[in-house]
Order: sequence, then C-alpha cells, then structure tokens
Amino acid sequence: MQETNAQRAYDYLRNCLVQGEFLPGARIRYGPVGKKLGISATPVREAIGQLANEGFVELVPQLGAVVRQISRDEVIELYELREAIEPYATARAAERIEQSQLDQIGKQLDRMTQLTERTRQSSSRSVPKKTVRSFEQADLAFHMLIIEATGNRTMLRTVGNSHLLTGIFSVARHGYDAGVMQATCDDHKRILTSLQRKKPDAARDAMAVHIRNGLEVSLAGIIDDDHRWWDASTR
Repeated sequence: MQETNAQRAYDYLRNCLVQGEFLPGARIRYGPVGKKLGISATPVREAIGQLANEGFVELVPQLGAVVRQISRDEVIELYELREAIEPYATARAAERIEQSQLDQIGKQLDRMTQLTERTRQSSSRSVPKKTVRSFEQADLAFHMLIIEATGNRTMLRTVGNSHLLTGIFSVARHGYDAGVMQATCDDHKRILTSLQRKKPDAARDAMAVHIRNGLEVSLAGIIDDDHRWWDASTR
C-alpha cells in the first residue's frame, strides 16, 4: 500500500497489535479506529484486509474483524519456520555484521537484562504488563537487527511477520517470570557472543537452540481446545 490513509490505519493497527492493545479474541471496530485517526471507515477496512492476509486478524461473520487466536499446531509451524530461516540468517550475519550493528544488538540485550533484574528484585508475583511489553519489544528488536545485518529484505519481512504472530499471541498464552526472562537473556548472550567473535557455526547453533527453547516455553502455556473461541466472548 502507498502512503495513504489505508497505510496510516495499517501502521496504527499493527503497532497496537505489537503493543498488546488488541489481544486474541478482541474485536477491531472500523468506526472507532477511523475516528481516532481522523479518517473514514473505508481505509480502515482496507488496512484490516491486509492484516487478515498476513494472518493477524480474522473476518468473522456478524462480528467483523477479530484478532486471531492461533492453535498449538500453528505455533509449532511458526517456530519451525523460524528454525528453518533464523539460524541460517544468524550465520550469515556473523560473516557480514558491522560493529555499529553489534552495538545496537547489545543495547537490546542490556535492556532485557535490566528488565529481568528488576523483575527478580520485585516482590510482586506477576510481571507488570508494561515490563512484559518492553521485554518483548527488546526481544523482537534483537532478532530483527540480526536479520537486518544479512542485508536480505525478504528474510527480514518473512521472519518479522512470524515473530509478530508468535509475540502477539505468546503473552496471552504463557506468563513471564524472572526465570523465563533470564533464560532468554542467556540464549541471547550466547548468540551475541558468537556474532562478536565472527563464528558463523556457533551463531547458527546458538540461534537454533534459542528457538527450540522458545517453542518449549510457548507450548507449555497452551491449552488447545477445539471450540470456536469467539462463541464464548465477543469482547
């Protein structure tokens, strides 16, 4: 789409999904979104059609646009896609990455480490949503900066969509705690170290292990049932 009202609506809605403002099962109403952006419902409908094509929302009869909820099998498929692409991409990045890119990746890991330490020191049993979102955003940036270092825009787009899908739905599926966060940081540290040392094989293997660990955490939180989830609630 060109830089039109439809593109504005698309960017806004996609950002809302990334930020966790629309959880799985939530309805997206064209009118309120258009009013917020100062545009008509037509470009909003076009933007939602694009999001539907990308797998983020479903167009449900009598309900309209509803944020998708993915099944256990779909979660596995997304992680299989990532495991097929990201280890290869990380190995290529180890060969091509520049120091400025390593610095940016390191900053994202530092942010995740800070959030993990803050969580560990907190007396609260649950991790605040704001912390989870910040951690997810830094996690996504860490991965996308690595893919970006390959210079392959097609991989960047493909991996980006799979990350957004798993990221959007993972928060609703499993809880975060300091242990999960620390394990993610440890995986990222091994990946970054391999990139810094320009070790393609080690970088590939570290990323593969990280993705498998992520799948294990995601599957642990899934209650996979067969009912049509929108029947229970039309939020």
